[in-house]
Amino acid sequence: MDHPRPSPFLTCTFLQPWTKSFAGPLRLGVWREQELILLHRAEGAWELLGGQEVADRLDGLGSSPEFWSSLRQECAGWDAPLRFPNLSPDAWALASQQPQDLLEVTDQSPFVKLEGDFEDYLNGLSKKNRHELRRKMRRAERMAGNGLHVTHDGDLETFLRLHRLSSAEKADFMGDSEEFFRELSDSLREAGMLRLSVLWDGPVALASMYQITFNNVVNLYNSGYDPHYASLAPGLVLLGFCIKKACLDGFSEYDFLRGTERYKYDLGGQERPVYRLTWAS
Repeated sequence: MDHPRPSPFLTCTFLQPWTKSFAGPLRLGVWREQELILLHRAEGAWELLGGQEVADRLDGLGSSPEFWSSLRQECAGWDAPLRFPNLSPDAWALASQQPQDLLEVTDQSPFVKLEGDFEDYLNGLSKKNRHELRRKMRRAERMAGNGLHVTHDGDLETFLRLHRLSSAEKADFMGDSEEFFRELSDSLREAGMLRLSVLWDGPVALASMYQITFNNVVNLYNSGYDPHYASLAPGLVLLGFCIKKACLDGFSEYDFLRGTERYKYDLGGQERPVYRLTWAS
């Protein structure tokens, strides 16, 4: 079924590793002809497979009012409400909302439309942000002692190391999620959807971007950098090179995914709200 905004987080490529790592023991598939919803028992609710924390854009795979009506009837006697996290504005699940349901804006998912080459992208930024990005990219190239370069097929071990180095919070997150990232990376590589970009100064890795390519969109899923080289702004510099690569490869959009970090807006990010819909029990 054609979704208005196809999501890599709704594919088996993503959901199978997620289910193996995170799903509770109770899961449910409800079928209505070609329409489908996959649920697992989360804390306090039945929730879309993929969950709130690591799947950035979810939905039920059904567009007809009959599908949503029959689902509501079927779950009326369940022991907990249904919760639909991380919905984009055009999610099919939003059309199922009734007055008694709870709809919340939980985040933003900034994105940039890519039309033309990297210069076209830069010209779409404000004068200040265009100047800053160019200045930092040139400064990093000038200050790198052993030759600044970027690869887009990096190894997972480099990403994991840089991710942990970035902050104590990221190190804690990866402590609980490493096995998931290993399973996910194998799955994405097999599907040709993984883009692991690394910024190098000679043999030294400065920053890494974990990206998922899908439906002509590059999705920035996670990142890491070595704080020892913070003066070079390696994360922002690498992101500039990643957007440049996306332009070169003809992608139509660069999606920064959930989070309102300042750099996303400095790089031209337009806001896209993220909703959570909870059906009244």
